[in-house]
Amino acid sequence: MVQNNQYATEISRLHKIAAESRLRVVESQIALAFTLCAIAETEIRYSRRDEAIKVVTKVRHHAETISFHVEEPHHVPTGAISGLRKQLTQLKKRTEEIELCLRQR
Repeated sequence: MVQNNQYATEISRLHKIAAESRLRVVESQIALAFTLCAIAETEIRYSRRDEAIKVVTKVRHHAETISFHVEEPHHVPTGAISGLRKQLTQLKKRTEEIELCLRQR
């Protein structure tokens, strides 16, 4: 019985470590997406519309992948999900603003 409790404790600890590691990855992916937004804005500023469109496409794909993982049960710590959703909402808004700029040019 003691061995089963130790096993359960160890597995629980490892699952927690894994979720925290995935959280750091997701946070890095969100940061990358915002950096890509800055690149797209720079491409627009220098009249490189086609390049900006390619970058925005990458951002959209990236955001979809991140969203999928955030909503996946036990993928990241539960307490982090709300903050990640907020960041994804901000990313979506920024992406839409960039797309609006592209449509106006």
